[in-house]
Amino acid sequence: MAALTGAAMAMCEIEFDEGERALIQGHADAAGMSFPEFVRRAALEKAEDMADIKVYDEAMNGDDGTRYPMEEVVRMAEEAE
Repeated sequence: MAALTGAAMAMCEIEFDEGERALIQGHADAAGMSFPEFVRRAALEKAEDMADIKVYDEAMNGDDGTRYPMEEVVRMAEEAE
């Protein structure tokens, strides 16, 4: 995940109960991150995963079932060069 240089940052408040906070803090500590950085990265990774799943689902819905053996794929790539 690349951060945009010079991008404006916005703050938000999230409430966790003590057990949730302790669980997250333990993982943040193990990863060598602060609590806010761990939560931020986890949220961004989740958003990226959801975007990837959406693209995958769209690709699968458009799949016509055509399959090519590896030799054919290599031949087509060589011809395209």
